[in-house]
Amino acid sequence: MKRRKKNDRMAATIERVLNLGHFVPYECSWEFTDDLYRVKKELDALVAEGESERAVSLYELFLAGCYEKAEEIDDSGGSLGDFFESLFISWVEARQKAGCAAAETVQQVLHWMENDDYGFCYKVEEEVAKVLNKEGFILFQGHFQKQLDTALAPFKDEVSKPLPDYPSEAVLSARTLKAIHLARKDLRAYLALCESFSLSPRDCEKIAALYKGNRKYGDALEWVERGFSLAQEREWKNESSRLLESMKQELLRKVGRTDEALQSVWTQFEKHPSVYGYSDLLKYAPKKERAHWHAKAMEAARQNSLSEFIEICVKTKEWEALSEHLDSIERTTLEALTHYVTEKAAKGLKRKHPLVAAKVYAALGMRIVKSGKSKYYTHALSNLRDAKKLGEKARHPEVWLALVEEVRKDHSRKHSFIGDFEEIAADRPASVPDSFEKRARKRWKKQVSK
Repeated sequence: MKRRKKNDRMAATIERVLNLGHFVPYECSWEFTDDLYRVKKELDALVAEGESERAVSLYELFLAGCYEKAEEIDDSGGSLGDFFESLFISWVEARQKAGCAAAETVQQVLHWMENDDYGFCYKVEEEVAKVLNKEGFILFQGHFQKQLDTALAPFKDEVSKPLPDYPSEAVLSARTLKAIHLARKDLRAYLALCESFSLSPRDCEKIAALYKGNRKYGDALEWVERGFSLAQEREWKNESSRLLESMKQELLRKVGRTDEALQSVWTQFEKHPSVYGYSDLLKYAPKKERAHWHAKAMEAARQNSLSEFIEICVKTKEWEALSEHLDSIERTTLEALTHYVTEKAAKGLKRKHPLVAAKVYAALGMRIVKSGKSKYYTHALSNLRDAKKLGEKARHPEVWLALVEEVRKDHSRKHSFIGDFEEIAADRPASVPDSFEKRARKRWKKQVSK
């Protein structure tokens, strides 16, 4: 009786935190799931205290309740889905500690995966594989192996093909099995599975990662090279790999081929300069040579990508080089760049290079004005005001006067912008926004007028 009362109290707590019938908006979803995790912690404590059997029924109540809640929450951030997976894995572990039959546990897991209307079980097989005991894992793996064997039966006499060329049933089963073997770090099983298909670059990446995890760096490097070779043969779609290049660089260094690793990083940077590639380059370059590689990277970025050159200059605080380069290009070129790049440049330049900073702020403002995005005109006006101040600070007022002439000529019909711009041009201070009461009374008058 005492145990039943405890269960009743926990069931009531689960019901209370789920609060079925009440919608949880996006901004409240994390606070909502924080409460769920606090209750889960109490269930986890029951398992730790040896009450696994009792916890199992409560976990099941909680899991089903989450599904009932699925349409009563804006889970755009995935917080409820993440909580469900955590709860699901704890339920599997509790069943095993409670001595539940492995066949029943696996069957219920599979039913959840098959009846998953909300995507809460997406890729859950990877986490399930990690916690299943030996008997459960054999049954779990066997289910997907049987599905794969059935899907491949019509092709048993054919030469093996790349996985994407098989029917979807075979593809899904094979990918699930691969994920399971990777979760268990079972290199032998992964290699055996790959014998059913032609290897893909993604397979080579995963196999290399498993060898690397076992500190067999030479073997890992061979698989990376094999992946590169396969990548040239066809379009691989989901079986391609974007990690082979970075893996190769790391493995080359691991096996002592540091010069080759550095050259690989540099080759990649030359093709696609980026602030991330710059960081990798400096990581692989010997300390005594970093100044040399920094200069090479700056020049390569300057010639190939204005936005990445700016990003690297901002990261390294190369304000002189940035100022010199931006001074040599047209303002309209800067207008084509995203404000995430140019804003950082403008802020960094304004103290010692006010004239160039004025040019960047003008580009920021005119980018908005030319696009006609009226809801951002406030930002445009702020940027143009900064451009004016910095031009005056640099003692080059003609830059601002030319900008005023351009705006009046090309944008005078943008009525929601031009009036406030003329306030800046006339050197009048920015108008102070109306108080809430004044705005509200204006709105009232407008709403009740004919």
